[in-house]
Amino acid sequence: MLSIKTHHFFGGGMPMAEPFLLSDQHFRDINPVDCGWERCEPSHSFGPTARMYWLLHYVVSGSGVFETGGVRYPVRTGQMFVIRPLETTFYQADEHDPWEYIWIGFHTELTLPAPLREQAVVQHSGLGSLFSSALRLETMAQGREMYLCGLIYQLLSLLSEHRPSESDYVEQAQTYLASNYMRNVSIAGLAAQLGLNRSYFSTLFRQQTGLSPQQYLLRCRMEHAQELLCGYGFSPGEAALAVGYPDIFAFSRMFKRYYGVSPTRAKIKRKSES
Repeated sequence: MLSIKTHHFFGGGMPMAEPFLLSDQHFRDINPVDCGWERCEPSHSFGPTARMYWLLHYVVSGSGVFETGGVRYPVRTGQMFVIRPLETTFYQADEHDPWEYIWIGFHTELTLPAPLREQAVVQHSGLGSLFSSALRLETMAQGREMYLCGLIYQLLSLLSEHRPSESDYVEQAQTYLASNYMRNVSIAGLAAQLGLNRSYFSTLFRQQTGLSPQQYLLRCRMEHAQELLCGYGFSPGEAALAVGYPDIFAFSRMFKRYYGVSPTRAKIKRKSES
């Protein structure tokens, strides 16, 4: 059995790791198989690899990145990243602010709450105390698996009753796009910030708005460009730069495709009407 020793998980000091010894009890619904904590060295990484069970990491402090499905997600203190069975994943501690995390791994035949099935990164105010409770395994000589099974059920209950609504994600994305249309916006990067798979995010966005995220971004750019051209007297070149097009020719082509007239023609038409 694992020897018991005192540690200061939330403090500084040398990098440390401790997986707790568990026995496979072959529980049917929830069967815990892995649990531990680690204070990582700067840039410490794991993977790419895949596992046969669910594995959840809660970040107690610091930050890092988590990569799954070809998308890299930033993860910070208070967030949990989700590794699903048979998914190939990679994760790495930040170079300057390496993370400390607690992990729990388990097999299950249950249908898990949507955040675990759909999100790569999950955030909830109740996760910290729940994962910290797993450190009690260090002082337990018997019943570790049953205790951990209870914590996992609590986790599933927590995430079942608290799920950000789909409209919350879309509203945040719309606000971001409407405020950052002049920048080199990455839709994949935006989805990662929301903790969502890009394909799922795009589907959700289209269902709520009738447009893809890229189409919504284009609309923001074109409507603001027309306002600058016709309402504030900007030249086509100035308007192009103001809405995120360093190439005026690319801007002119897109503007004409969107409005049916060139930026110059739109400006002349507005003057003749006023």
